[in-house]
Amino acid sequence: MRASPWTWRGSASRYAILVDGERVAKADSDGDVRAWISTYREQHAEDDPDAAHIQIVQRGALAWLSGGKLVDRQRFL
Repeated sequence: MRASPWTWRGSASRYAILVDGERVAKADSDGDVRAWISTYREQHAEDDPDAAHIQIVQRGALAWLSGGKLVDRQRFL
């Protein structure tokens, strides 16, 4: 029996992390995003301590069509 396209879950990442508009990482959970941002803030303590250059895109089932939803980065700080 074939899985319904509405219930199938592929290996696509739940979040795309962008810096200055370019995707630099993928994350599967909120915790992964928090960990990535924490590392980024440590590495960029001098030039971007508030992680203002980061954008987080939540990718859902229709992300291939809609591109996803921009999420406020404050949610992960």
